[in-house]
Amino acid sequence: MNLERAAIVLRQRSTLEGLDLAVRFVLSLDLSLYVKVGAVLLSPCLVLCALARYWGQWSWWWVWLLAWCLATLMQGAFTVVAGRLMFSEDISGRTLWRELSRKLPSYIGALLVTRVVLALGSSLVLLAPQSWARGAFVYEAVLLEGAGAREASRRAARFVRYHVGHTLGMLVALVGLQIGCVVVFEYLGQGLVEFVLQLGKPFGDLFDDGGSLFALAGLFVSVPFSATARFLSYIDARTRRDGWDIQVRFAAIDTKEDARFA
Repeated sequence: MNLERAAIVLRQRSTLEGLDLAVRFVLSLDLSLYVKVGAVLLSPCLVLCALARYWGQWSWWWVWLLAWCLATLMQGAFTVVAGRLMFSEDISGRTLWRELSRKLPSYIGALLVTRVVLALGSSLVLLAPQSWARGAFVYEAVLLEGAGAREASRRAARFVRYHVGHTLGMLVALVGLQIGCVVVFEYLGQGLVEFVLQLGKPFGDLFDDGGSLFALAGLFVSVPFSATARFLSYIDARTRRDGWDIQVRFAAIDTKEDARFA
């Protein structure tokens, strides 16, 4: 990767700064690409959840579990998109699908390993936060660093060893972002259908029934932002650990010196 071609300034950022940057990253860098990937991957997820609820007669609890699993899996695509855009690398839909399909077995394996570790850690309350943090950057370890499933899990755990608190803050913020999107889409959707169109609540009600299609849509809309925010937190951690900001500054100084003596 070429640090000098980074799409953002490489410096240390707080969790809230990272969230704000993620929103601007998605909306301003290449929104059309995010929309295309979201339409191809996330729309079928919403349809599948709707079929599970209304055709399969699943309870909302199981529908939310399905939606969470799909949203977790789909974050990988947006991790690759953010990684390419970060360093000004071109990426087409064909390149994205080829890269994802090649790494899909390792990606799914790494997700399963980290979720098992999280489940085991959650059985002991004191270990739950650390287990959660240890699997935070497994997406980047597999999809961007090319590690296998087991190695990605170990690499992600080593990566957060000395900044577990910062990583936990980022994960809590991401949960807040997802909940915020769910609630906002619930209110917007219900307001449009129930009060503007006067159609009642044909798609369920989050607060009365435990879920609705609007709330599910909010969860899936949050996926690109969550994946990008986590990726930027990974970049922040690499900057802190590897001194990327210092490397870029020295490179800029060298460039000025070369120009001076040219």
